[in-house]
Amino acid sequence: MSKSRVLTAAGLVGVLIATGFAAGPAFADDPPPLVWTVTGVPTTVDGVTVTWETASSTTSAFGGTEMLDAMPVFRPEIENNSTVPKYFGFGTDFVSQGTIDHLWTSAAWGAFDELIDDSGVLDNFWVELPAGAALSTGGSEGGADLWYSGMPSWSGHTITIFELNAPPTGGAVPAAAAISSVSTPGRFVGADLSSGEIDNLSAVLGQRATVTSDSSGAPELFRGLTASIEASGLTPGDVLELWIAKDFNYALFQIEGGGLPVGAVQVGTGTVDGDGKLVATFTLPSDLALGSYQLVAGDRAERYWPAGSYDDFSVDLPTTSQSIPTAAGPSVVPIVIGGTQVTLSYPAGTTAGLTTVTVSSTGPAVDGFQLLTDPRLYYHLDTTATLGGAVTVCISFDPDDLGSWPPQLFHFTPLSGWTDITTSRSIGQVCGATTSFSPFAVGFIEPETFDFSGFFNPVSMDQENIAKPGQAIPVKFSLNGDHGLDVITSAKFITEGTATSFVGETIDAVAAGGSGLSYSAASDQYTYVWKTNKAWSLKTGRFELTLSDGTVHTFNVTFKK
Repeated sequence: MSKSRVLTAAGLVGVLIATGFAAGPAFADDPPPLVWTVTGVPTTVDGVTVTWETASSTTSAFGGTEMLDAMPVFRPEIENNSTVPKYFGFGTDFVSQGTIDHLWTSAAWGAFDELIDDSGVLDNFWVELPAGAALSTGGSEGGADLWYSGMPSWSGHTITIFELNAPPTGGAVPAAAAISSVSTPGRFVGADLSSGEIDNLSAVLGQRATVTSDSSGAPELFRGLTASIEASGLTPGDVLELWIAKDFNYALFQIEGGGLPVGAVQVGTGTVDGDGKLVATFTLPSDLALGSYQLVAGDRAERYWPAGSYDDFSVDLPTTSQSIPTAAGPSVVPIVIGGTQVTLSYPAGTTAGLTTVTVSSTGPAVDGFQLLTDPRLYYHLDTTATLGGAVTVCISFDPDDLGSWPPQLFHFTPLSGWTDITTSRSIGQVCGATTSFSPFAVGFIEPETFDFSGFFNPVSMDQENIAKPGQAIPVKFSLNGDHGLDVITSAKFITEGTATSFVGETIDAVAAGGSGLSYSAASDQYTYVWKTNKAWSLKTGRFELTLSDGTVHTFNVTFKK
């Protein structure tokens, strides 16, 4: 097998070696030769000359994986033209952009310091060059001479070569002077070395992207699935592509330079919110091979991948799925699955085909409503039939799961997101009409809670309200904005009890002159003109206003003689 021609510029190659991912980079036999060209101007300091060269490679390190795009690679040539041996160390801005870490020291590796120190990996980042020797001819100590084989252009990082005043052996910490640097194009993704959790190497680089799911374990992923992935700590406004590839590791992928392997598939896009959170929808191809995958979020052109799915992206056959051959329409197809019945009423003109219903806890993140069931469930519908028009989809549910709000049937499409398609509901069932199949969910919309303030003059909140029976009382309040004129559910006058009627009396309020409710933008106030009754002389009670958000607001009032 040929010698590696690409080594990692980032120090995580040491972690890979230490954890047994590979004893070193390895390419396929007889890779095509690289064509190297000098980049920048050679630097000469005290008899030492450093020259940087670049080339373009279509294969990656650690197995020679073929990539979709050619990737730039770098290599340094260090020539010791002095009359004495020289020592050199390699560094990169591993954690924070612009802050160069001395990779030949254990301190550069954060919580991994003991592991790296014990493994002997530090020798990969320094070298001794005798007088007249060069990096390309090998050093007498250290192992950094193999960097001449090349290193990936790790997006947005700087690689620096230092001259050391002594070899970094036996615990010595030599003085270091920077000689020459090269900065790679693209955007920076830093490493997190604070935890030292070697069992999950992917956590070292980038942010974790998690699939929206209520599963207690790994999310249920299957062919044709539409679901959402979430990540935080990203750059607001970034538009990120979502790609999947089979049998690769997010951290190793980053270390090799972020070049997508041949066979990678783009499955979606998303934009990072102002708070640095990404919620993006992806759809797995219906012909996707089963197996272990990784999903990465970033920019293919820049090889910038700030988030990835780590090691929890396994595509398998769905566990709760039912397929039924259906005759040409019109036809009614009931499918009982997982304790739920899904009934599809196909219209005339629909061809015969195979109808499949999959119930899963994995699906697109909901927006604007809440799922009815706990754990939350998504209904993924598919058919090989050609629809002759709108299909009625009815999904049953346990009425005990229903709260105060009516059930609704929601339908998801990548173009429109979640849409309420409800056409009818009955006890334990909700129906909707659709012309396409994709994820469905049963849920409800809980009305917004208003920002209520009031009541205002002439009603007092801290003094006794005394009114003349039969007069009209302007009941003024604010919801801090115009929310329309359907904000009142009910208005009532509830009298105090008497010796003959302990619970009092509840009387529906009447608007004066049938004028109902009005809103003034100038004062940002609603006014409900309450027409009292002349027969309420000497009655005491409370006015009770119930709003459409379910909140109740009251004030006490006494009617004089």
